Amino acid sequence: MKSVININFFEKAIIAFFGLSVFTSKAGLNISVVLLLLLLIYSCISNKEYRAQLANSNIFILSIALYVIGLLSTVIYPSSSADTIYFARKAAFLLAIPSLFILNMRKENKELAIRSLGAGFVVAALYTIYQAISLDTWQGERIASFLDVGRWSEVLTYFIVFLIPLTLDDKEPQKRRFLFLGLIFVGFVCLVLSGSRGGMVATFIVSVLYLLAYKRDMFFKLSAAMLVILPLLMFMFPSKASVIQDRIVSITDTTSNESNSARLKMWKSGYLFVQDKYNNNPKAFFFGNGPINFEKEYTLFINSTNKNIVNDYSFFSYQDNHNGILDAANKLGVVYELLFLLLIALIAKNIFKASPNIKYSGLCVILAFFIVGIFYTNQLEYQTICMFYFISISLPRLQENTHA
Repeated sequence: MKSVININFFEKAIIAFFGLSVFTSKAGLNISVVLLLLLLIYSCISNKEYRAQLANSNIFILSIALYVIGLLSTVIYPSSSADTIYFARKAAFLLAIPSLFILNMRKENKELAIRSLGAGFVVAALYTIYQAISLDTWQGERIASFLDVGRWSEVLTYFIVFLIPLTLDDKEPQKRRFLFLGLIFVGFVCLVLSGSRGGMVATFIVSVLYLLAYKRDMFFKLSAAMLVILPLLMFMFPSKASVIQDRIVSITDTTSNESNSARLKMWKSGYLFVQDKYNNNPKAFFFGNGPINFEKEYTLFINSTNKNIVNDYSFFSYQDNHNGILDAANKLGVVYELLFLLLIALIAKNIFKASPNIKYSGLCVILAFFIVGIFYTNQLEYQTICMFYFISISLPRLQENTHA
């Protein structure tokens, strides 16, 4: 009896620590993954039913297989220990998926996870607001929190779209819905302060699609309210509104905005690099150029086609393609990326079996992940670990569906 109590306490401690770390600490996320792996090993050794649950789940089998395939891909090409070690470390969250998902299929753990996320967000948001207030006057500076501005804005996006279905769910207690609404408002303010155009685009698209699909009356009410509120805010805070407006308008500027033009060039160059590997190095096409080795081979390819590319596009990067799917296909190979997409598809299919309020939250996060991934490289980063934490909360409860 004592050992059962101890392990239950340990499990809840992991969930709470993970949730708090999502907005506050990369080290905390790494520790959380390690703790989940230790829990997985312990549970597999001590619990026959746990082993059976792993063996009977396509999601769990695929997540572990994906990690092995990623390791083998770096061995096949470029056969570099640096690439293998890098992948082994950065992709360890794939091995932690079974443990995390099983934990968050329990109702009490879902609630703990949401509370932990909320607490971590409040701490991080207060730090962001403190930095903003410390400025004499905000002129569009990109303000982050404990995470760097890119990761902070992406996780903010997941948090906002995760809460929207819960906030609009009539079955949720009214006080809780008002709390969620307040968190969404603060989250959106932090997102604007971060200056993340990709995050704003993803939040807008996912929110509109969800409202049009499931809460059409609310969509029209909010649209009408915005027609009044936005002009009022622009009148009250003209300088601040101008800064935000310029940032939003720049999203579609592909001529004078150097960042946008460079991103388009990186997408095209990344695609041409994939094509070149397909024609001249099939091993690299199927199994990737390696997460570390990629920069060397990509630089050689770019210099062979356009030696002055950095002069023409000052924001051009040799380190990634600024696109999640394209970058993963180049670094880890088409085989790995197709299986990763299959894993997400299986998870989404399973989420459909959950109760409506939490189901839509998970699907919104998955959609936001891929929209953000159009603009940023995000499949082997900390924010991907966070994405899996959000969608793990959206899985069916054990009594709804015992297998992931």
